[in-house]
Amino acid sequence: MALSPVHVEPLGLYSKKVKLDTVPDGAVVAIPADATNQARALFLLAQAGLITLDVKPDQPGLDYSQITPEKNVTGNPKNLSWLKIDRPQLAATLSDPKVTLSIINGNYAIEAGLVPTTDALALESADNNPYANVVAVKATLKDDPRVKKLNEALTSPQIQKFITDTFKGSVLPAK
Repeated sequence: MALSPVHVEPLGLYSKKVKLDTVPDGAVVAIPADATNQARALFLLAQAGLITLDVKPDQPGLDYSQITPEKNVTGNPKNLSWLKIDRPQLAATLSDPKVTLSIINGNYAIEAGLVPTTDALALESADNNPYANVVAVKATLKDDPRVKKLNEALTSPQIQKFITDTFKGSVLPAK
């Protein structure tokens, strides 16, 4: 049973070649090859205004594993094309001359020396993010005073400040 969201490792949209307002027609976007993160990447591109989708991230009963660019992108004014890459390799695509934009998970952004709050052109929101890490317990322990104390500590303003100050956008406090 999930009690409270604690933090999110957000996806970020990165480029060493362009800014968000100068994405060229026909740009190649490297996105995660796995289905769940691919859907998250598409939602981030929609949040950034580069595409429109026929689904919303907060849509009830949404199966992220079924969302693909081929099936769900309904508007693509920049004629973006997709290069599906394993997540650990996405940061390396920033140096690939064929790739204009890359969507990188927070943990891989850290490893690549990126600072999401300053380097990302767009960053996945922590608000109501379904991929937030949570305090999870057996239902029989949800009212245990120790669990309540842990939950309060992990969702406290002090921990949120620690996450923000320490991880510089690679990890965000969940909201």
